[in-house]
Amino acid sequence: MAHGLKQFAQFSAIALITVLGSTKAGIAIESQDVKARLLADIGFQYAALGDSQRSTEVLEQALRSTKAMSARCFQGNLLAKIGGGYLLVGQETQGKQLLTEALQTAVAQEATRCSRSGTSPTESLRNRAKEYADAGHFDLALELGQRLVDPMTLAELAGYLSAAGQPERATKVLNQAIDRAESLTHQADRTQMLVVMAERLRWGEHREQSSVVLQRALESLNAPAQSKPAPSNAVNSKPAPVSAKFSAESLQVSSTLRIARVFAAIGENQQAIEVLNQVVPKIRTLASQPLPLDRVGYQIDAALQYGELGQKSQSGDLLAEALASVQGIPRDGSSNREYAVTKIAEGYAKLGDFKQALQLAQAIPIVSQRTSALGQIAIAYAKAGNLDAGVKLAQSIKNRNAVLIEVVRHHLGNKQPDQAWNLVQTYQVKGILSEVAVGFVEAGQPEKALQIVQTGNLKGFVPDLALSYVKVGQPDQALQLVANQQMEWILPAIARGFAKQGQLDSALRVTQAMNDKNYKAQALIAIAQVYTKQDAAEQGSIQSILANPMTLLRSLFGDSEREKAAKKVLDQALQVTQSY
Repeated sequence: MAHGLKQFAQFSAIALITVLGSTKAGIAIESQDVKARLLADIGFQYAALGDSQRSTEVLEQALRSTKAMSARCFQGNLLAKIGGGYLLVGQETQGKQLLTEALQTAVAQEATRCSRSGTSPTESLRNRAKEYADAGHFDLALELGQRLVDPMTLAELAGYLSAAGQPERATKVLNQAIDRAESLTHQADRTQMLVVMAERLRWGEHREQSSVVLQRALESLNAPAQSKPAPSNAVNSKPAPVSAKFSAESLQVSSTLRIARVFAAIGENQQAIEVLNQVVPKIRTLASQPLPLDRVGYQIDAALQYGELGQKSQSGDLLAEALASVQGIPRDGSSNREYAVTKIAEGYAKLGDFKQALQLAQAIPIVSQRTSALGQIAIAYAKAGNLDAGVKLAQSIKNRNAVLIEVVRHHLGNKQPDQAWNLVQTYQVKGILSEVAVGFVEAGQPEKALQIVQTGNLKGFVPDLALSYVKVGQPDQALQLVANQQMEWILPAIARGFAKQGQLDSALRVTQAMNDKNYKAQALIAIAQVYTKQDAAEQGSIQSILANPMTLLRSLFGDSEREKAAKKVLDQALQVTQSY
């Protein structure tokens, strides 16, 4: 998902809660729930600023409101935030008790299958732990993370600690995450969890930690199969159960190929090649029954990985083996066999052997699969830099537009929105305007994005455009766009954007234009969070503090002006909230 859309998603819950509370019939009940959430946020931010007296007063109000909530699905989430606030001001007994209650409440509510915005109650708690770590509250993040008994969350917290310059602590937490993953009952689940952990760490750019977990995943694969008792207090720590139709050997091959791919993604190409060299003999000895195409699929996967790693000889050999295997399988009327040929043709195209790829694709008898194969070859042409050949081939097949969409996406993935837009206009590509608009938003060209939105009469992109204007320092255009569209609910995000840029006056000016109390309070809290987070984030390593003289001064004497500004903003948020 594009970055602009991610920002939009972060604030969509604000709109949802207000919509739920806007109907006159239910406004008394819903406003109580909204008030509880706002008070919990305000109390936590006072605590983050070290104002224990003010924080305790507000947290007590938040706790009473939370206990009285009508919608209990995410009551645990607020209890965790309130408990976290108490811990920050040194009230450990109350804080830890509330964190325990938060987890118990979340587990109980999850049993009822309640959720909002696709997030379960326990997943919401995991998000809070990462949110605390992102703000620099590592002790609090770990206090909650340890209770969740979730190896994935602990691994991600280890990533935050590493990024903050705390390698020893990060290693300790990562080892805890690995231990919990390895305590899962079944070997396949243990391996799967370790692989997913490594993938998450790679996404977060924590390459060294990802490598450590990958090595443990390899050890798990090679260990004798055995079951272990499941931890009694685990919360959703087990990955989705593996399908019974796959043999143990097949599952091992699948996991090994994933490990090789992650090694390549973190830049350890030689290690990835060694893993592929180890797994290829196992692929060749896989039983052909009951699923004869399994082995073919793994041969193709390994071949493509070899190709991406520059090992064209091994890649070509495996593709030839896969092709021979497929040709030995009788047609059964389904498209599975032809799908395998499609992937082989795609592999040859990626190797640059377009002649062989085209020959295979054109011989596929099923029209839909033949079209798909030719489309993949056209995309490969474009990615190889031969755009004309790719477009020419795309125009010769039935689903021309679908193929051109993928070529456009290739340009967007390479941060080339101008080339993407030129392709769309030249060949009248349909159904991709919204993605091109987001591409220009991410490139810091909101005017171009607005032109596309207006040309295509696109709906739903004004929030992204408004945030893009803030990002490139054009506040008046952002506010004018929002005013024209009557979209007050996006203003908290805009206020936060100004605050992040250090434009406190502009951020506060946005709040003055708000009529809705919920939005206004949310905006004020968001402004305060920016300033509070800067303080918390500076609690990194001694080296990082010494490297920045201003950080050193703040660590010794505090930043009274910024602190005063944040408290003043929180006071306004509290006043608005209490007027509900």
